[in-house]
Amino acid sequence: MDQGSYKISELEKKYEKFLAPSIEITLDGKKLDTSKTPITELEVELSAGGSAGGCTFTVDSLFDYEKSEWKNEIAKTVKVGTKLEVSGGYVKRSPLFYGYVDESVMEHSNAGAPKLKISGIDGLGFLMSCNEPIYGGKTKSKEIITNILKKSVAAGFAKKFTVDSGNALKEFTTPLVKERMDDFRFLQLLAQRYGMTVTSIDGELVFDALWKESESIIKLTMGKGLLSFTKRVCLRNQVGKVVVWGRDVNEKFVQGTAASVKTGGKGKSAAQLAPGLKGAVLREFSEFARTAEECTRLAQARLDGLSMNLVSGEGVCIGIPELIPGRFITVDGMESETEGVYFLSKVTHSFTAEGYYTRFEVKGGKTE
Repeated sequence: MDQGSYKISELEKKYEKFLAPSIEITLDGKKLDTSKTPITELEVELSAGGSAGGCTFTVDSLFDYEKSEWKNEIAKTVKVGTKLEVSGGYVKRSPLFYGYVDESVMEHSNAGAPKLKISGIDGLGFLMSCNEPIYGGKTKSKEIITNILKKSVAAGFAKKFTVDSGNALKEFTTPLVKERMDDFRFLQLLAQRYGMTVTSIDGELVFDALWKESESIIKLTMGKGLLSFTKRVCLRNQVGKVVVWGRDVNEKFVQGTAASVKTGGKGKSAAQLAPGLKGAVLREFSEFARTAEECTRLAQARLDGLSMNLVSGEGVCIGIPELIPGRFITVDGMESETEGVYFLSKVTHSFTAEGYYTRFEVKGGKTE
């Protein structure tokens, strides 16, 4: 996962003033000749939590009416299960997506020429099909998560993976159980439990504490790359305290409490903005917690996760291939209440007849 930081001026030079957007599609290692295969629109959506990444593109004006067949054998070339890689940018291109074709739609209509619509999904999507139970026993959480992500790499739908680079999971010793749940949903559950983020970037599956990083990937200024930005602050579903209960090895109740948000910026948390929320308590029981210390860690992760929904927003900028979810972004050129650093939760790269633009969604746990 890219850990670099960029300046808009440097990218403008790299991509020659962001002129002449271009894409490159590779199917099972072979580049698709876009001069012979018209791609009318392409979109890559990447998410840092909640969903797998996806890619869609449309092939138009490539149907032979006389022979009643698709030209260039395009329908056979982009069949489901085919490995799909997409790069995009301008004169220079950067990787945007790595996964496989999971849906092919042939659309016929009297209103226009037939279209071929292709959808791809990344390695996390493959894990939605893996449903076998897991009984962790004494196996550590990190090892279980690693074994799950290895499945996607072994299937060829991901290139590599990163799990808990800061080694925070070593503090959790409770057994893990998965029943009647696919692997991707299980990873999302564990991410919520441990205060982690699940994402896939250019074939790398990541399960890590990305919220706890703070370095901005880029600063975007309104009118200079940033075309629009909306920020909202909402107290809905915010709490001032989380209490987690568990049972120790002797079946006696233990508990842990978290009342101070440890992530999301340097501003004020929901309870600091609205002191009445200090009396709003979320109490949960964990079948897995065995010590008071573990209950406290789970409570802190739960509070931090809830707090990240205090601030949300979305923006549109010129197409920037380097923009990825799971990193932070700085927005500038507005009033002080809106300017600041935000966590990128979703990034969508869109190539259409109008050009190349990047839409993004952000969130944060604190605000000024």
